[in-house]
Amino acid sequence: MHKKIGHLLAMLLGAWPFLLAQQPVTDSFPEQRAREIITVLAGDSLRGRGNLTPDLLKAAGFVMNDFAHSGLRPLPGGSFFHAFQPNGGPSESKKDRLEWNGRVVSPDDYLYFHNAPGIYQPRELSSFKVIRIDSVSADILQRYQDVQDDLLLWTVNPLKEEDWKRIRLPADTFAGARLLITGVDAPQTMRLVAEEAYYRSVSYNIAGILPGKTLPSECIVFSAHYDHIGIEKGRDSIMNGANDNASGTTALLMLARYFAMRDDNARTLVFCAFSGEEIGLRGSSAMTRELSTDKIKAGINLEMLGYPQYGKKRVYITGQHYSSMPAFLKKALTAEGLKVVREPDEEKMLFARSDNFPFFRKGIPFHTIMASDDDEPCYHKPCDEVARMDLANLCVIVKAIAHAAKDLISAAETPGKLRLPRYLERED
Repeated sequence: MHKKIGHLLAMLLGAWPFLLAQQPVTDSFPEQRAREIITVLAGDSLRGRGNLTPDLLKAAGFVMNDFAHSGLRPLPGGSFFHAFQPNGGPSESKKDRLEWNGRVVSPDDYLYFHNAPGIYQPRELSSFKVIRIDSVSADILQRYQDVQDDLLLWTVNPLKEEDWKRIRLPADTFAGARLLITGVDAPQTMRLVAEEAYYRSVSYNIAGILPGKTLPSECIVFSAHYDHIGIEKGRDSIMNGANDNASGTTALLMLARYFAMRDDNARTLVFCAFSGEEIGLRGSSAMTRELSTDKIKAGINLEMLGYPQYGKKRVYITGQHYSSMPAFLKKALTAEGLKVVREPDEEKMLFARSDNFPFFRKGIPFHTIMASDDDEPCYHKPCDEVARMDLANLCVIVKAIAHAAKDLISAAETPGKLRLPRYLERED
């Protein structure tokens, strides 16, 4: 997304009608669906979902398609994916090169929205439906939102920076790619090329939303990381990462579909699948810089739920003393039949090592629910495979989380009382 389009969450919150194809609302979380999801994510074909690999990009596409099929809405601009550079780089890295009638156009004079993450094939003039516009209105992209063709909209009139900022993005997906270019003459030739150096340096968070019915400006976030550690040397070289964290991602996708079918959430629900967790919470940290975090009332992160290290129907909540949310969740989960055990020793720093933590540092009660930890026998080992997962138990946990979150979603509960962990009190 271009720099001229501002913070994401502030733009997407509003009292929109939520149009979802009629599906039967069910209170069940079928084991078969869990198996279908985790078998893809932790299968050998995704080769361990290592960061900055084509395999993780395939996993991103799978998650994105599942969000769309469930009925979630994308981020503004018609996209479920959010690009970031996990290893850093210039904030205004060149993403695309546009040649128009033989000259290179400044990135400040065009916007390009394509429909999928990763490097795209070069685009020529013939691959777009070309439309000349007299001027660029604030709703220009919304007006053409449902046109099925890939559209090229151009005008001879240049835009100032403040004019670009007024452009509103659609609340729903673009039907095709969109290229908006200003201050140019009639097109004779055009070539749009992805800058491979940029696209090879980016990873993607996948995010979808269910707009709130009565409190759309207040958000509850559900999240999980979908990356793992890829390939390592050895006879069984694929680190499949079934428990860590295909299991949490499976739970996230099941919750997203469940709440979409219910279609009764008072607050807006945001579902985030992060990459970059295994290399230092890079994806969740990037998302906190883009979202309007003051709108987020609470968050639940889902991690390592497939292997019942502490016994069936047993979970723990990280950071149990750092806000009022763990006590609320413990009571609600217990009422749903789970046993909430004491979290592992603080020296493990599990609270600060999961994707909840960048949000917590922004003042948001955000905690992780887990069923195992890094003492689990196959943690970060090739044996972390689907065959070891207790999917029936996973589904019991997911159902309990869905029910336990109902007061957060209805706004009957708003956690507070944040306290920074003692071992991090002096950090910036």
